Amino acid sequence: MENVSNNQIIILAGVISIWLFSLVFEKYRYFYRKLFRKALYENTVVRTIRNRFLQVFLPGLTGAYFITLDVWGEQWDIIKNNTDKHEVAFSILIVVSLLALLVRGIADWYEDQSGDAYKKFLEGFALLTTRVVQKKLDRFKDESGKLKPNGNTFKQITQPKEQINLILGEIESLLLNNFSLKRNQICITIMHNDPQSDTWYYEYETNRSWKHTKAIKLIEGKSAAAECLSIGEPVFHACKRQAHKKGKYYLSERDNRTGDGSVFCYPAFTINSDYRDNYIISIVTYGRRLCDPLDEQQSEAISEIFSDICRRIDLELTLNSIKKWQYEFHTNKSRSVA
Repeated sequence: MENVSNNQIIILAGVISIWLFSLVFEKYRYFYRKLFRKALYENTVVRTIRNRFLQVFLPGLTGAYFITLDVWGEQWDIIKNNTDKHEVAFSILIVVSLLALLVRGIADWYEDQSGDAYKKFLEGFALLTTRVVQKKLDRFKDESGKLKPNGNTFKQITQPKEQINLILGEIESLLLNNFSLKRNQICITIMHNDPQSDTWYYEYETNRSWKHTKAIKLIEGKSAAAECLSIGEPVFHACKRQAHKKGKYYLSERDNRTGDGSVFCYPAFTINSDYRDNYIISIVTYGRRLCDPLDEQQSEAISEIFSDICRRIDLELTLNSIKKWQYEFHTNKSRSVA
């Protein structure tokens, strides 16, 4: 018996050692977290246990059963003649009740995390929208007194580049205030496809001193920007490393140096009869993810809010494209013909 016990201890110690060693590797840590979430939060059995009725009924039933056994256990034949069975039934009820409390506690923790983060992010987004709209309103009111009857009102009051730079600064502040990020952990860029030379370049970037991966390399390679351009829809990857393994993100030197992060890309296209502008707006974090990649609800919420923010940039890019189409593209085209 002693040998058997020693062998069991050795086997158990070996299993624990292997498990602890596996935690060194990111893919195994992710697997364990995913397994834990699936086992105790995201499956049909757990959702049933989290049912509000069962959460109230199980503890009540367990308490009533205990009182019945304690008060009438020695008087009722159905109890005293079946003591073993009642012990098993009561033990099962206790285990199930405790499991229900554990599951509820874990569920509340997951939901509070997602709910609090979403609420705080939504409040920040509302403030961002207010500041952006107020800035534009102030500019329109300032310019309204300078307009001339025969002047070009559209060209005078629309300043899309100024507005885009304002929005980019507000997005950066939103990320800094809501995700405990530092400025060197955030980069927002807008890639543009020049309709005349058909080349891609960065027209806007929040970190101009950084050495960025060439825009054309991202567009022609396996990247979130290329995926976004291909499907014509916003793309969000909570974990860049996982996206890279799926061939949907290009890991730069900075990514390898700083660690994991998240990426969001948004397509902004303006199409005229003889002119087309293609833009890809990218929001990238370094060294810190915007949310848990296992939390699909929070990922969807972040993607939705980022899409709303980028639609405001898209509006300004569209105005800018219209101005370029009217005042630059056709002028240059006419000159080249002449």
